[in-house]
Amino acid sequence: MYIKEIAVFLVVFLAAKYFWRKRRFFYLASKIPRSNFDFSWKGIYEFLTADSKKIFEQIYGSVKGMDGIAKTWLGPVLFVIANDPEDVKIIWNSKECYDKPYFVKFPGIYEGSLFGSIHAWQTHRKILDPYFGNQKLKNFLPIFDEKSKVLTRKVGEMLGKGEFDVFHYMTALTLETILNAMELNVDIQNLEVKVRDLTIKGLERASKVVTKRIVSFWLHPDFIYKRTKYFVAEMKAKSHSAFTYVDDVIENIRQNIDSGEEVNIKPTSFMRALLDSKHDLPREEIVDEIRTLLIAVNTSALAMSSSLLLLAMHKDAQNKIIAELHDVLGKSPNAPFIDFEKLSQLQYTEMVINETMRLMPVVPFVARRVENEVAVTKGYIIPADANVFVPIYGIHRNKSIWGEDADQFRPERFEKENFQKIHPYAFIPFTKGPRMCLGYRYAMALMKVQLANFLMQYEVDTSLKYEELEFELNITLNVCQGLRISIKERK
Repeated sequence: MYIKEIAVFLVVFLAAKYFWRKRRFFYLASKIPRSNFDFSWKGIYEFLTADSKKIFEQIYGSVKGMDGIAKTWLGPVLFVIANDPEDVKIIWNSKECYDKPYFVKFPGIYEGSLFGSIHAWQTHRKILDPYFGNQKLKNFLPIFDEKSKVLTRKVGEMLGKGEFDVFHYMTALTLETILNAMELNVDIQNLEVKVRDLTIKGLERASKVVTKRIVSFWLHPDFIYKRTKYFVAEMKAKSHSAFTYVDDVIENIRQNIDSGEEVNIKPTSFMRALLDSKHDLPREEIVDEIRTLLIAVNTSALAMSSSLLLLAMHKDAQNKIIAELHDVLGKSPNAPFIDFEKLSQLQYTEMVINETMRLMPVVPFVARRVENEVAVTKGYIIPADANVFVPIYGIHRNKSIWGEDADQFRPERFEKENFQKIHPYAFIPFTKGPRMCLGYRYAMALMKVQLANFLMQYEVDTSLKYEELEFELNITLNVCQGLRISIKERK
């Protein structure tokens, strides 16, 4: 007869014990201002039932115009939002914030350097770091040039056919380029169109499902998620993605090595470094690292496609970039090999890419986990066990940093005399600090080579209007209308 009373007492006792143990956590959290997120029942319901477009709009709206730090709760999970570049600098350089939140592993890549634990990041970074220096980059330029010229020829099939989404072509290029750099000769660009698109769209569909899981806290526990339609959809999407091809290739190589057969992989390749027996990396870590590299380099496809779209919308910038390309590379539509010296001379091209990544950062939001308390500006202290959320998209469009024209496309803001006035942590497309993207030089070089080859051959146009662009969040930032351009031979 006392079972009900005992149950109530236990619940109250355990709750009181929890809040007492976490009293410092809740005290520090209470001192942090609330974000602009709508915490009404209606606001919470709309967020949890929103599609990817509404999710992006609500997240950006909750931080737009804010300075300093703010807080929001996703169910029981505390997020501290860092809007000030100085706070971002402190957080990203603090050893207390090197780790990633548990939900960052939802894409299914557990021990790569991008999503993995501190141990995995430190171990893999030490192995791969020598392969991303300037000297090694010079060795990759012939691969970049060859593959970008293949893409330029492939895109020619769309001459006179109206608008098309250039992202699928760029994705095939970036995937094939990184695989060739690893000596994994997977010819994605020349796959049959249906197979190629299925391979690429598999990753896109999986990303949508993972994004839905991240913002739906009740789907975080595996034992719940694996009993939902979302898990089935994610597994189906991944089974037809580029991961499938790569996993098969890796498995064949490992079997050959285990059986003592000679493996034809150059000592200078990423793959050889990961497979080197002296590192003794488990198969799962090697697979996760290569998947990480695929995802990381695929963000370059999105940035290149976005650059072409913005150039199609801004003909003055397109004319300026062509003038620079003609000055550095000559006026022949068939661009010569772009060596390291010529690459460094494409300064306006780099400004266009940077301005594109400012306005349309591929990864619009980044999260870190706080291991122990971290003091930031204005006297605030972020409590241990909180998650720090850095709204890259919001910082990149903050008018107090970039001026009243922050939402406009103006590559000239990256001229040296203009950019040196900007806080170094106000432009963070590759993040910064110790966990900064390892391959940022690789990505920038690939983008410059591809844009040069593409624009020397084709003039780009689009019916889309810049002010009408809408965005959705699928882990990466996507344009709802698609990255649609049309091309014609450049005269």
